[in-house]
Amino acid sequence: MSNLSHPPICYCCSQKSYAECCEPFHLGQRLNQLEKCAPTAEALMRSRYSAFCTGNADYLFATLHPSFRQLDELQQLQKTMGRTQWLGLRIINSRAGQVEFVAFFKTEKVEQLHENSNFIFEDGAWFYTHGIQLPALKLNRNDACYCGSLRKLKKCCG
Repeated sequence: MSNLSHPPICYCCSQKSYAECCEPFHLGQRLNQLEKCAPTAEALMRSRYSAFCTGNADYLFATLHPSFRQLDELQQLQKTMGRTQWLGLRIINSRAGQVEFVAFFKTEKVEQLHENSNFIFEDGAWFYTHGIQLPALKLNRNDACYCGSLRKLKKCCG
């Protein structure tokens, strides 16, 4: 679901503003830097999550490694964009070429996508290749809220 205005912090829950974090990647530029692409697999993961939040199917398609694209990949992304409200992102582990994360979303109820994503660095840019879904995390009332507010779940969205 695309948001009409940008949140105070980036969609990816980095605690930076969208303009300082993922937006420059979505626009193909970095402020005060020469690079146009995400410098790490985690930065690409975060920017892809933000692209889902903003409905930026073109960015998702461009950052998917060409060998993993389906013939109708872009059309499928565009078709499914409005069906999901993305609520927050939590990075569990990040190492060279792999990022384990949990993305919280709402269709009819709050759900989560817990995935170990794989990335490849090729021709000076990181690309998403594929992910392995993992079991959902058990959230406790005293855990940090999934929305990135830094408040406890029970005092925020839970």
